[in-house]
Amino acid sequence: MATTSLAPTRVPQLSRLQTIGISAAVIGIALLAVGYFVVGPDQFCRSYLFGFYFAMSFALASLGFLMLQHLTGGAWGVTVRRMLEAGALAMPVMGLLFVPIVLATFPGTMGILGLSHPLYQWADPAVVASDPGIAHKVPWLTPEFFAIRSAIYFILWSSLALILRAWSIQQDRTGNEALRARMRMLSGIGLALYVISLTFAAFDWTMSLDPHWFSSMYGVQYMVSSGLTMLAFLMLMFTQIQGTEIFKAHVSVKPIHDVAKLMLGFTVLWTYVTYMQYNIIWSGDVAENTPWYFVRTHGGWLTLVPILMIFQFFLPFFLLLSRRRKQNASTVAPIAALIIIMRLVDLSWIVLPSFHESITQVSWTDFAAPVGLLGVWLAIFAWNVQRASLLPLNDPNMEWLHVGGH
Repeated sequence: MATTSLAPTRVPQLSRLQTIGISAAVIGIALLAVGYFVVGPDQFCRSYLFGFYFAMSFALASLGFLMLQHLTGGAWGVTVRRMLEAGALAMPVMGLLFVPIVLATFPGTMGILGLSHPLYQWADPAVVASDPGIAHKVPWLTPEFFAIRSAIYFILWSSLALILRAWSIQQDRTGNEALRARMRMLSGIGLALYVISLTFAAFDWTMSLDPHWFSSMYGVQYMVSSGLTMLAFLMLMFTQIQGTEIFKAHVSVKPIHDVAKLMLGFTVLWTYVTYMQYNIIWSGDVAENTPWYFVRTHGGWLTLVPILMIFQFFLPFFLLLSRRRKQNASTVAPIAALIIIMRLVDLSWIVLPSFHESITQVSWTDFAAPVGLLGVWLAIFAWNVQRASLLPLNDPNMEWLHVGGH
């Protein structure tokens, strides 16, 4: 393959997206900071964790799909590779943004942060001493080990993202096909470590909010929902960049159709995983597990279930069945936007009942945190996308883009 030196692609829409991300970050984080003094440090930390968990799903899914693309190849993967790299490159910053959550876990920092108790029940020595169920899970559920595990996660994810990006850019500049095998090998090992680490991260960060409850499918659910969120975001991005010269010259309708089909598949997969987790716990009828669902079906939280059933599954599912609709990014974009909104609703139903007995107790900071932290990720994403060519033209997988024509 002929080598080509590819200059970064400047797209006005991406510059506007970066401005939107910066604005959302400034406004959301400023409101969150005000909330620290208005609603209190405890609510601030709860909202921060919720917002971080939502924003982190974009970075995690970017890395997961990036490694999957290197393993499988194909038109859809090479088309979105630069966007996936840009999203995954936010991982070091996301690691820094996790520091406040770690600090809110240690009892020794409560006085400094103004907290009345640690963010997690299991981090409170008094609770551990009085609850044999939680004491049984020590030393896993300790602030020190929690911080160490989280550091390992972010070091692993950041290393994978940075190395794959560096090799990809090197391949783009030199046309060295040996880098393709190198990226595939690293992705194979990395994807296995990614699945394990993401599963444990989900256990640590939000499942442990109720230290008595556990589900082996909890990490899988977060992984699938994160993947669905990122696929929807990629579809929205297609509407912004499909008019660029490089896309019009190299990209057919096939990759757009493929991503839309993946959206449909992940919509069904999310429904299956979510239902099976409930079905297993309901059929088991174990007293230790059922309270988690009991809390989420009282205090008004049950109203979110039919909303998710209709707007997260039924409506997207039937709309995405149309082959013609899936071949047009503009017609899929409203469905993609709806899916992202529903992902936030779903995570609200999963996380926020751990802090609020009633849905009416939800704080305005619970809305500010996702806006602010997602804005940070979005700004980093838009900046990184513009630092390289939108397409890795020297990658051998580029030949798949022309299969089937334009």
